[in-house]
Parts: sequence; structure tokens; C-alpha cells
Amino acid sequence: MGHPFGELASRAPGHQTVELLEGFVVGLENRLVEVAAESVLGGHPARYLPIVFCGHTGLGKSHIALGLAAAWRASFPGRPAVCTTAVDFARQLADAIETKTLDGFGTRYRKAALLVMEDLDHLSEKPAAQEELAYTLDALADSRSFAVLTARAAPGQLASLLPRLRSRLAAGLTVPLAPPGPAARRVIVQRLAEAQGVALPESAAQALADEMAATVPALRGALLQFKLKAELDGRPLELATVVDYLSERARRKVPTIEQIAKATARHFSLKRSDLRSSSRARSVVAARGVAMHLARMLTTDSLEQIGRYFGGRDHTTVSHNCRKMEELLEREPIVRQAVFQLHQKLQTPEA
Repeated sequence: MGHPFGELASRAPGHQTVELLEGFVVGLENRLVEVAAESVLGGHPARYLPIVFCGHTGLGKSHIALGLAAAWRASFPGRPAVCTTAVDFARQLADAIETKTLDGFGTRYRKAALLVMEDLDHLSEKPAAQEELAYTLDALADSRSFAVLTARAAPGQLASLLPRLRSRLAAGLTVPLAPPGPAARRVIVQRLAEAQGVALPESAAQALADEMAATVPALRGALLQFKLKAELDGRPLELATVVDYLSERARRKVPTIEQIAKATARHFSLKRSDLRSSSRARSVVAARGVAMHLARMLTTDSLEQIGRYFGGRDHTTVSHNCRKMEELLEREPIVRQAVFQLHQKLQTPEA
């Protein structure tokens, strides 16, 4: 019998990493992810319910959860997969109570073959939604269906959840995510370089993977800097470029979101308050997008913290904005140059 993932998995030499779900690379430090994914996509009734992927921002919780949903739909087209966020689940429940359509609401979630729910910790102070989720998980367990959830901490550490729900979550499989190790980072660097069109020498890629213990967004940001530097210098990248970058990075200070907003507003001839406002003016939207992207790349703040600073926007808005910015960076040299200049400025001591 072949590997349970079929075309979704390939192993690197030495079996130090496995690539899952269209590019999610798992090293030895996260091998439990493979166990969890196999249990969902292996074609057998649920063994673990629910599966909770937990860890701080940038470790790939959403990538795994949504990747599992996409792989499920491709493998089992006749078995419904329902994806939602904890915030949307709570909002839909409130609407269903108000409109007296609870039966329809309950059926949608309790009859799913696979339920994916992101940001479980956002159910804090929403006891009705927590109770409903506990009932939903019980119903899915009875039908041997699957549930995959994400959270910033393990269920036992989410003190804001009701004891009944915490107990139900603890009965499943908790998968803590760790930052990628050197072997995984090496594969990730290679994939990111190929995706961004960065001609990175083998020795440079190895140095970056060995020395930069970081999340995927941070590695993506480093490669963007290399790409922009190569464009501005008009010459190919060398190992010395990466060594200099790593040495300089070790001396840099991490900017705050406020410093990023201030520098970005000044660069685009706007006020910092414009970026935090609800304005949809094209110039403001563009500058706000750059600022959010830089905050994602240069700080350790969560998507929630970034969104809160920029006018109380939710984490999904920030995530969508960052994906859109990555697309713009690929095709718009003017945007790349602005990001490069701000990136350099913000990581100098006087920024």
C-alpha cells in the first residue's frame, strides 16, 4: 500500500522531513503533525476527536487545518467538510437563536464528515457558543466523524473555556507546533526561493537554514530582501550576501508596530492616524497594507495584535492583507522597493 497522502507527501533524503499538504514541510520536531494528518486522510473512521493544532502565530496552524480540508475534499468529494472560525461559529449561533433557526445551524455542523474550526481561543467569554461546540463534538464522535481545531495554546491552558469543553478537547489529540528545525528550514528555504524566483546558491541556502531559526514568514521576508538587493545591485546573490545579512540581523533591534506605522505613514506622506482609521482611500489602503505586512515580517506580534493596532481589524483581515501583499510584491517593483526601503530603515538603531 502507498503512502496515505498519495501525491500530497514526499520525503527528503534521510527521511528528516516530509512535505505535506501542498508545501507544508514537517521536520522531526513536528512529526506528530504527520500522525494527525494521516488519521484524517487515511480513509478510516476518526481515531482522535478532536485534533487540536496549537502554537503561536507563524507556525502554520491555519495552513495545516485548511490544507487538510482541501485534501479531504479532493479525496472524499461525497463527504462534506465544513470550515469556519470560532468567531463566525459564535456569530452564526447568535443569528440562529435570534431567527429561531437553530435546527438548521446544528445540522450543518453536526452532520459534517469533517469540521475545521480556527482560533478556538476566540470563544472566550462566549459560553453559549462553547456549549454548542461541545454538543457538536459529541455528535461528531457518535458518527465517527472528524474535527480539526486550531488554538494559540493547548486546551488545558485555555482557562477561559468551560470545563466541559476543555474536558472534551483534552480527550482528543493535541498537536503542539514547534518552529521548523534546520532540515525543515532547508527545504522551506528552497521552496520559497523557487516560488519567489530567487537564484540562491546552495551554500547560501544552507547558511540561511542553519543560522536563521525562524518561522516561515521570517524566512520569506529574508528571501524578499535578497531578491530586492539582487535587483538593486544588478548582480547575482552570493554566500557573502547571506552571511552579511545574518550578521547584521543579529545586531538589529526589533521595531514596534507603532514605529512601523510611523515610518510607513511618513514614507507615503500620510498621518499615522490615517493607517489606523477606517479610510478606504486607495493611498491609505496601500500604505496600511505595507505597514501590516512589515509588522508581520519584523515583529513577533500576533495577527490579532496587528489588527487591533490598525483600527481594530480582525486577524482574518490581516491574514488576507498579508497574502495580497505577497502577490503584489511578486508583480509590482514599486511596492517591492517601498517595502525594501522601509525594511532597511526600520531595522537600523535610529529607526
